[in-house]
Amino acid sequence: MTKLILMMTLLCSQVASASLTSPFPSTVEGIDIPNTHALSDNIIRGMAPLGKMGQLVDYGITDILIFKNQTRSEIDQEYSELKEVLADTSIDTYQYDFYWHDYPSYKVACEQTIDALRVMRAVNEDNNRKLFYHCTVGEDRTGFLSGLWRMLSQNWSKKKAFYKEMCENGYANGNPNKPDYVVGEIREDLTPLFLYMSDKIESGKLKLSNLTKSICKDEIPLNIKIMYCRSSSKI
Repeated sequence: MTKLILMMTLLCSQVASASLTSPFPSTVEGIDIPNTHALSDNIIRGMAPLGKMGQLVDYGITDILIFKNQTRSEIDQEYSELKEVLADTSIDTYQYDFYWHDYPSYKVACEQTIDALRVMRAVNEDNNRKLFYHCTVGEDRTGFLSGLWRMLSQNWSKKKAFYKEMCENGYANGNPNKPDYVVGEIREDLTPLFLYMSDKIESGKLKLSNLTKSICKDEIPLNIKIMYCRSSSKI
C-alpha cells in the first residue's frame, strides 16, 4: 500500500510538472524557452527559464523581471541557477509577488503591475539593456503585462492587445489545454484587472510617461464587460 501511494504521488507530481509547460514554441533565435517572444529589440517575454538560464546570458539579457509569487522554491532556484552561470557579466533582477488570482487586493495587484511596467520602461529607454520577463508558464500573468505594454508603448488598442498579444500566446483559454478551473479564475480576477487598467490607458489616465499608482483602487467596477479568448491559431 505504501509503495502504491508513493508511485501515485510521483505520477501526480510528474503530471503537474508537465502541465506547467507552455505548448507555444519560442520565436526568438538562440532561446528555446517555451513561449518566448520579442515585443521590441530589448523587451522579451517568456516562460520561467529554469534549466536554461545560460541561454539568457548568452543572448545578452541584462535584466530579468520575475512577475510571480513563489509557490514552492522555484524563484530561489532561479536565483541559484543565475548565480551559477554568471561569469564576468551581471544581471539585474526584479521580483514582484504577483498572484494570478485571489489578490490581497486589486490595489496591491495594480501597484505591482505599475512597478513592473516602470522596470520595462527603464530598460526600453536604454539601448544597452535587454529585459526578459516571465511568470511560471509565460501565458497569463506574462500575457497580462504584455498586453498593457503593447498599449502603452506601441499604441495598440485594448482589443488588439487582448486577442493578438494575450490570447494568441496562451492567455486564459487561448491555450485550449488549460484546465477550466484556471481559465475561470483568470476571468474572475486577472482579466478584470487588465480591462480596468487598459481603460485607464485608453482614457489617457495611465501613460508610459506617467505610470502613476493613483489609478489603483482597492476595488474595481463590477460592471466591466469581460472579454473572452478564442483558442490560439498557433496551436
